[in-house]
Amino acid sequence: MTENDAAYVRHLIACHVLKDAVLELGAGYGGLTCRELVHSAGLRYRTVDLQAGPGVDFVTDMEHEANLNVFDQAKPFGSILILNVLEHTFEPLAVLDNCLRLLAPGGNLVVLTPCVWPLHFYPQDTLRLNPDFYTEYARRRNLELPPEHFHFVGYGPVRDFHDATGGGRYPPPTLNRCGRIWSKIVHELAHTCGRKQHFPNRLAVAAVLMKK
Repeated sequence: MTENDAAYVRHLIACHVLKDAVLELGAGYGGLTCRELVHSAGLRYRTVDLQAGPGVDFVTDMEHEANLNVFDQAKPFGSILILNVLEHTFEPLAVLDNCLRLLAPGGNLVVLTPCVWPLHFYPQDTLRLNPDFYTEYARRRNLELPPEHFHFVGYGPVRDFHDATGGGRYPPPTLNRCGRIWSKIVHELAHTCGRKQHFPNRLAVAAVLMKK
């Protein structure tokens, strides 16, 4: 979890988006989790991972509906955090659908995935998801996708970034206009291979998918 990821979760807490109880996926990887943030909001917190480990409450593979019985005594959950997890799965739709099955009515999924990011294997790195994935998933599953929580993480709402035709686009490499101009000049003068990349080299998208 990056600092920008944590800031996004704090934004959701400040807006009272997270609901009790909270389940976080992939929390056994050994890095930072949302445990302290969730506890600071006065909410119950549980975790699930593919493997047992410190702080892991449930061990199961979320790609398979048959495995959901491990949650029988704990469900339903008010919010499920799926942060930097889906890119490590082969069946992201199955993971999301199974998480929906664990949600209470009016609950929500908080999903954050990289759309531009170096390869990082834990245990595999299979895909990248763009904003249109979230929009289409919400439409097909009859979920609400509040635009105020639909973000390019660290840059702001997805709706704020569009091209001349009104279509979506990635944020620029920096939000500082003078910095963008200077960077372009340097790349052109140095004839570097990165001069055509008009977006950050590390960029994630996050959304709240609300169950009606």
